Amino acid sequence: MIRNMLWRDLVSLISVSEVETSDNVFELAETSRDVLADKKSVNRDEFYKAISNDLRPTVAFKIRAIEYAGEQRLKHNGTDYMIVRTYSRNDETIELVCQAFDDVQTNLALLRDTVEIWHNTFIENSMGESSPMEERLFTLPARVENRGGSSGITDGVIETTNNIIVTIRYREGITPDMFLKIGGQRFDIRYIEDPFNRHETLILTAERVVL
Repeated sequence: MIRNMLWRDLVSLISVSEVETSDNVFELAETSRDVLADKKSVNRDEFYKAISNDLRPTVAFKIRAIEYAGEQRLKHNGTDYMIVRTYSRNDETIELVCQAFDDVQTNLALLRDTVEIWHNTFIENSMGESSPMEERLFTLPARVENRGGSSGITDGVIETTNNIIVTIRYREGITPDMFLKIGGQRFDIRYIEDPFNRHETLILTAERVVL
């Protein structure tokens, strides 16, 4: 039996998911529901444990365990939080340790752009020769940041590069041999990073070369 709980804080539990709107075209969708909670401060042990993982928890909310369904976000008094950890001492309640979204580097709410992910498939012609053909895999919500570029001369040819950082929701199977298209322009993937190994987002470093 739950005792001594001050269920006086109304919080919104928010689930973020990708919804396929057409053939391999995805958009982010949110669902929200309100529950009563008991707001708590983050204790010192919890804070320093999170610091070691590059997180900055600021508050915790205790709710009835049966009311939590794995949501990734929480809203309270107009402030958006990411749920960075859950903790339960019994089957009746669960504690949601939260960090304000302003301090979260992998904020899915920032995915307001759109990118296409492509790869090459090889088709054999009537002469038994294989030739590459571009194939779109996905169209995804993303955050695109321009990181500038550089110019140089290779074998007498002037090359100009344009570097971008693209953040997408975590998805298995993205590899460096794939490439991006943004507004019809191709960007080759150079590096792929999974921040904090949380499987929440992927950060793609990509480059466009103009000859």
